[in-house]
Amino acid sequence: MLKSVFNYIKKSIISKKKVNDELDSSTTNETNKVILNKNLILKNFYKDCYRIFKGEIENSDQLKILEIGSGAGFIKKFIPHTITSEIIELEGVDLTINAEHLPFLDKSLDVIILLNVIHHVPNSEKFLSECNRVLKHDGQILLIEPANTWFSRIIYKNFHHEDFDEYGGWHLKKNGGRLSNANQAIPYIIFERDLKIFKEKFPDLSLIKKYKFKPIHYVLSGGFSYRPIFNNQLFLKIIRIIEFILYPFNNFLGLFMFIKIKKIR
Repeated sequence: MLKSVFNYIKKSIISKKKVNDELDSSTTNETNKVILNKNLILKNFYKDCYRIFKGEIENSDQLKILEIGSGAGFIKKFIPHTITSEIIELEGVDLTINAEHLPFLDKSLDVIILLNVIHHVPNSEKFLSECNRVLKHDGQILLIEPANTWFSRIIYKNFHHEDFDEYGGWHLKKNGGRLSNANQAIPYIIFERDLKIFKEKFPDLSLIKKYKFKPIHYVLSGGFSYRPIFNNQLFLKIIRIIEFILYPFNNFLGLFMFIKIKKIR
């Protein structure tokens, strides 16, 4: 098992520097769907995230809920009435939209959901302004995004193709595709480092919950770029046990961060 882990890490380091020319292709979504269906560990990571979102929403069947950046996901299996969306037209996705120009009336949405999306949005300030505009009073923005911890910096800066620049700004530095252009540190920048600025810019939006979690699940799943070390229920159970043990250390080890924002007026 140790040899398998070593070879997995070695392969990740070598592949880190490769430029993925197909990342922004319209076929990426279909490829990711196939990967998601075959990769038990990765699929359960998504299930866990959707369960978190579902647990934060009461009476979801009576609310107007938008997911931004739905991609290959399957949120409707957990929250059936969700309006799914992407920046390009994709089969099985309800709407084609730009997150900086949401095609909804003022105060018309109850919940906006993002799973690993805001760090791809070119102008986060414009996006948050749009959320503020379209959300009803007491509406929510629910996000699961990369966290900035001691362990996550090691993983994201060495084993992941997306940038992680905790010293950057709210906007993406370079022009690029919908997936290749990213700064995984943007959630940290907005909701931790620049939290005071966020509160000044958006007094109607209140950060009411934030926590770090999932230190090893996504890494050991291989994500969409690598195969998992093992792909079975036993390995999934081992991951869950380890993460349960590591729970007290999530602020130092967590790779992801759950964020809940409420429109207070």
